Amino acid sequence: MSEFLTTRELAALLRVKERKVYDLAAEGALPVRRVTGKLLFPRIEIEEWLAAGASGRAPRGEGSATRPLVVAGGHDPLLEWALRESRCGVAALLDGALDGLERAAAGGCIAAGLHIPEPDDGWNVETVERRLAGEPIVVVEWAKRRRGLMFRKGLARRIDGLADVRDLAFQSRQPEAGSELVLTQLLAQAGMKREHLRL
Repeated sequence: MSEFLTTRELAALLRVKERKVYDLAAEGALPVRRVTGKLLFPRIEIEEWLAAGASGRAPRGEGSATRPLVVAGGHDPLLEWALRESRCGVAALLDGALDGLERAAAGGCIAAGLHIPEPDDGWNVETVERRLAGEPIVVVEWAKRRRGLMFRKGLARRIDGLADVRDLAFQSRQPEAGSELVLTQLLAQAGMKREHLRL
């Protein structure tokens, strides 16, 4: 068994067309060596790359990407639009702020969109510093957003805060979403628990 795979052998192993292998190699997504103009894929590094596929982390090594071209984190329509319009080829995996933080810590993305509330009315900094201490990261403030409650028109009573919505049904988000984290924080500030809401 050869120490290196050819483009054709790797395409057969991955069950993709050879063109896809060339594209992945050009993006730096695969461990690859260029020898006299020919692409060769180190079998051991490819096996490590495949094994790491569940976490999205490619093995470190010459010719391989250390992080996939993915932006993870909370769903932000403006960020999603910017990625799409830029045609940069970066994918979006927007499954919640905490998911993005964990993917960033595991090397599973190149950026994470976060909106994680902190006890001192701050956002992200303490959480990021605690979870990603020592990692080569940059925190950039992308945008600010306002949050509020939306309720049906013509509701018979006035809604001034969470205490006024105890008997109304709420549509919850996934536990990793920044909106859910904010709701939990606001409930605590109002002396309420999730059980007080109809979810």
